[in-house]
Amino acid sequence: MEKMEYINNRYLVFYILVFFVFTLSQQNLSQTNFSNELPSGLSKTSTIIVNVTVASEIKVEKNYWLPAIEVIGLNFGVWGYTRYITGEGWSNINWQTISDNFKTGFVWDYDGYLINQFLHPYHGSNYYNAARSNGLDFWESAPYAFFGSLMWEYFMENQPPSYNDIVNTPVTGIILGEISFRVSNLIIDESSTGLERVMREFSSTLIDPMQGLNRMIRGEMWRAGVSPEEQDFDILISLGAHNVFFNNKFNRSRTYAHLGVDLNYGNQFAVSAHKKPFDYFTVHTDVNVGPGDNIVGIFASGVLWDNRIKLFDNSKNILGIYKEVDILINTIYKLSATSFTGQMINTIPLSSRLSMINHIGVSAILMGGTNSQYATEYGKDYNIGPGASAKIGIKFSLKDYGNIYANFKRYWIHTLSGAESEQFVGLLNTGFSLDVKNNTELGLNLLLYERYGNYKYFPNTQNSNAAIRLFLSQNI
Repeated sequence: MEKMEYINNRYLVFYILVFFVFTLSQQNLSQTNFSNELPSGLSKTSTIIVNVTVASEIKVEKNYWLPAIEVIGLNFGVWGYTRYITGEGWSNINWQTISDNFKTGFVWDYDGYLINQFLHPYHGSNYYNAARSNGLDFWESAPYAFFGSLMWEYFMENQPPSYNDIVNTPVTGIILGEISFRVSNLIIDESSTGLERVMREFSSTLIDPMQGLNRMIRGEMWRAGVSPEEQDFDILISLGAHNVFFNNKFNRSRTYAHLGVDLNYGNQFAVSAHKKPFDYFTVHTDVNVGPGDNIVGIFASGVLWDNRIKLFDNSKNILGIYKEVDILINTIYKLSATSFTGQMINTIPLSSRLSMINHIGVSAILMGGTNSQYATEYGKDYNIGPGASAKIGIKFSLKDYGNIYANFKRYWIHTLSGAESEQFVGLLNTGFSLDVKNNTELGLNLLLYERYGNYKYFPNTQNSNAAIRLFLSQNI
């Protein structure tokens, strides 16, 4: 009985936290920072997870036609709202505008950073989840995201279709969609009743609206069922103070209240259990709140393929390909990147209590964005284009004592639309954490985020900020 109460309380805390984080992530926040960010698919707590049971999906009979109808209906619903409620000029469409869109073809659009880098991917996640919640798997659902995006670009606006939207909406949308679909499933418990059942269904629908819609259509929202299998996920919550030193000067600083939430789904080292994409994924959300200012970061990464490789007799080595999205907004830069990442992770036991974890990774950024003071000359508030990134890190973990770590990641984005330039962004995070008791840790981080802009027609730019964070974290 005590174990069941613990599990129920754990899930209650889980879906309340997810509700908070996903709601907060949709606000138009002005900044972000780089927290205790380990490599994609390697959270600070992932090495201590021993349960290798992969969360099972709710079984639904496959339906290929209903999600196509829902995607079309979703597009018409959003269009109708913007046409007749908010009166957006771009929604005034007719057969001539559609014909013009096909004649003009793809161009780079001038929408704002938040619209292009978050709201469009969120729209794409709903396309994807219309199929996912109708019983289709990852690969079967992906075409629906592209179909929905193409329909919108050609038929639902009087503006030409956009290069950046046809990447951000479906590609990033698939990442957000698969994660929200699986998180939504973690919350659903058809054996629950009363207020708990209402809260579970409400929170699940808030995270994945299309799954909530289809559960309502099929009558599953109120159907009595069995308890779900115990799932393999891990949540780390951190609270503390985050102090930013502007231009790295100690006499120019501001202190923020810090909240961090990390969700680790599955076990990265149980590669034999990774039968489908995103059977292992991580989501890191970082919120720092100050007077008139907020700093936010969202990092999501899911495995597409991985395998063990042999390097040393006494080590564990994983080579994998991950699908990722990073969103960073701070006083130095706004940055977003959706990418495919190849990564190798090496774990070496140095003694019975001390181990070392190394990682190195290279990413191809399909579409990235950075703000630019010169982009306004071109009617935009940021530059967009493809690029690449690379990362390297090391962590020493001493059992029952804590960790010492250092991680560095650098992005390069080549501007295809905006102020012609090469943008370089670097993120350094180093620090330590001490085990206190009962999965509680006390930590200190030193963070450095820097940026260099190499412009063709404007003066180059270079700046950086440093930050110190003191925090207390709890693994639940």
